[in-house]
Amino acid sequence: MDTDSTKPCELDTVVIVYFGQDADLIDENCDFDNLLNDYFSTATEFNLRMLLANLTEIENQEDGYKVIIDRYRGDFLPDRWDMTPDAWVSNVKSRLVDYMNKKGYSTKLSHF
Repeated sequence: MDTDSTKPCELDTVVIVYFGQDADLIDENCDFDNLLNDYFSTATEFNLRMLLANLTEIENQEDGYKVIIDRYRGDFLPDRWDMTPDAWVSNVKSRLVDYMNKKGYSTKLSHF
């Protein structure tokens, strides 16, 4: 993943729509769990798998956490939830994997 926002990805949806400047429109308290649960309840299995791929890519990149801040500069700051970028990614990924497992969705990603 890189900072080029003209190449959209599923993480864009999560960050900009659910955790961005207008997060209070989804949950007036901008509660991390409520925002994430709302995304999970509306996302398709395909979207969830794409998000998992995006988060895994960020974790595997040497500068992944810097990329996430640079890509969403001005729209998203994980410290709003008292988290560093790596903690935010880790928390979202952990919750995502748990949710997918409970739904019976595969969390195995193909590698091309």
